[in-house]
Amino acid sequence: MKKAIFFLWLICFLLVGSKTWAITGLGLGIKGGLIQNYKNDNLNLIPVDEKDWLEEMPMVGVHLKIGTLRPIHLEASAEYAWREKEIILSDQVKTEFSIKDFSLNGTAKYLLSFPVLKPYVGVGVGIHQLVYGISNEAYSFYVPEDQNRLGFHAVGGVTLSFPAFPLELLAEVRYTSIQTKNEPTHYTTFLAGMTFNLP
Repeated sequence: MKKAIFFLWLICFLLVGSKTWAITGLGLGIKGGLIQNYKNDNLNLIPVDEKDWLEEMPMVGVHLKIGTLRPIHLEASAEYAWREKEIILSDQVKTEFSIKDFSLNGTAKYLLSFPVLKPYVGVGVGIHQLVYGISNEAYSFYVPEDQNRLGFHAVGGVTLSFPAFPLELLAEVRYTSIQTKNEPTHYTTFLAGMTFNLP
């Protein structure tokens, strides 16, 4: 994990430190959305009746937008997703199972230069902390170990901004693959947010 964090900081330093990538503007923002079709092979032991209980998972986050001279802008974000589910075990005991995903991400976005609507595509990398829990600790053998894993994502979206107005709206679709044990965890996120561009 330390190597991955060092790698993220090195990329940001090299990109932002170059004159070609001079910072032209900063923005702070919030975002939220829904994770769809969460596929995590580590959860196969959880005895749930509904196989689609992870089809939707809420996500919230904050981000820092770093504008550059080129059409490629950088974004750093911290995001949190969670889901809880009441499950019935084999001996008819009811308990609550939870999964939480906290991530620190870096994304490079290529923006098409239009006056108001700016479509973009991008790629990025992140560190995901996956935390699993169960309310009845007597059945903790069902729960996989917590993990800190590297993740990769691809994004596509559009921003809506007006000249001389500091608020910018965004809508985005993201595909994420986390390098978890056994098989990678993958999912799609639909999110919306806003960015306040600093003067």
